[in-house]
Amino acid sequence: MGQSGLPAYHVEARKRDDSRDGYTLLRLGPYTQARHAQQDYDRLTAALERRETTAVPGCRVSVRYAPFDVSDHQLFADPYEADAVELLEAAVEGVTA
Repeated sequence: MGQSGLPAYHVEARKRDDSRDGYTLLRLGPYTQARHAQQDYDRLTAALERRETTAVPGCRVSVRYAPFDVSDHQLFADPYEADAVELLEAAVEGVTA
């Protein structure tokens, strides 16, 4: 099907050695309301503040915009069904446990 044009976010853990090595911890989307997307981005960024280099050992964790790809819908968590920060905490806990 391809991309829907709706916004989504990827929370990624990348190696701190400036390489491109890393992986996606969490995909959130699609967002149908720009206000909700911005609020979740702000909340996720605040939750990672001062923890971006310690949340996942050896990696820098960050949030980035990514268009929602309908063909990969099963990889995305629905941001309207759960709290984005709780999903982030669960994803980080799953990696570090």
